[in-house]
Amino acid sequence: MNDEAPAAANGLSSEQTPYSVQDFNERLSKAVKGWPNAWVEGELVKFKRNFSGHAYPALKDLNGSASLELTIFAGVLDRATEDFQDGDRVVVSGLMDYYVPSGKISLRVTSIRKVGLGDLLAKLEELRAKLTAEGLIDPSKRKPIPFLPNKIGLITGQNSDAEKDVLTNAQLRWPEVEFRVINTPVQGDGCAPAVVKAIAELDADPEVDVIIIARGGGAFLDLIAFSDETILRAAAAASTPIVSAIGHENDRPLLDDVADLRASTPTDAAKRVVPDIISERAFVAEALVRMGVRLNHWLDNQASMISQLKTRPVLANPFAFLDDSAERLERTVDDLRIRVETRLERSSAELALQAQALRNLSPQGTLDRGYSVVRNADGTVLVDASKVAKGSKIQVRLAKGELNATAD
Repeated sequence: MNDEAPAAANGLSSEQTPYSVQDFNERLSKAVKGWPNAWVEGELVKFKRNFSGHAYPALKDLNGSASLELTIFAGVLDRATEDFQDGDRVVVSGLMDYYVPSGKISLRVTSIRKVGLGDLLAKLEELRAKLTAEGLIDPSKRKPIPFLPNKIGLITGQNSDAEKDVLTNAQLRWPEVEFRVINTPVQGDGCAPAVVKAIAELDADPEVDVIIIARGGGAFLDLIAFSDETILRAAAAASTPIVSAIGHENDRPLLDDVADLRASTPTDAAKRVVPDIISERAFVAEALVRMGVRLNHWLDNQASMISQLKTRPVLANPFAFLDDSAERLERTVDDLRIRVETRLERSSAELALQAQALRNLSPQGTLDRGYSVVRNADGTVLVDASKVAKGSKIQVRLAKGELNATAD
């Protein structure tokens, strides 16, 4: 009792002197109302004005991990220049309030305004322009998607509809398709680093030929992580083709612009990455029919050409060509023989004439016609009788033999 007496004197509770609910709530209300004015940003949920114009929505954290009850009186909403609805990103200011009868704590809002969406869109456009200037958003640089990937990398939420849609539709189109799935958060602060890490892992896997990043749509702010610059740069730097399947047509994330292929939904991604085995079989069958028709047409043309060739004389008697050639060769040989013989006869006659001329013009020929050659003792031919001294010894060359004589 001695310990409990001071507690009762100070207005504190004890086992013997507990608070009443009313007392406790009033004390708590007094403590809460002593907190200073606060500014809080989040997403409106369960927003609806009642018959008196008041609203009692909740403010959800942008990453979805916490919420706060709000009390917004009609006058505050009437002073606001905007209309509000669930999903709006807002900033509110107000004081904490504690409703004693029900023990409910809330933020009594004194001002509310939409915030961030316009600024956020402007920042996204600024980032889009920056990436475009760097060449990361360039359709000409997009890598082609392989016709039949060896293995498909899939980055998506665990047990999500997006994961089921991709796997189911891909296997329906090509039952032997293989996947390597990495589950990551698909919104909130943990999304970007997890997706960046998953891209790096799949890009380093030599068996993965294409990477699908999938999410089943959602509110714009839910998808904002897929406009994170780290994800965009990781996707642009990957050597493996990237398919963006975030599933949001309006205000689509920037990943759609950086990716090598944008799919409207996860199901669309499966259809665009994996060929349809039924369609491919039909295409092969049609191609085989076209090939058979063309081959038969070619064979018919070749057979017709052979039939035409067989009717030609050269093929009716193949040796006729050889006989004609042999006859022409014999005529050519005879002609050459006659030409050679004629040329030889003519040359022989010319040679005989030239030989006769040489014989007539030779010194021996002159001697044969009765002339002689007279030389003195030293062998000099004598051509002037007056220059020969009497009694000189001379030699006379006749056609046949020589004479020694003395000049008179």
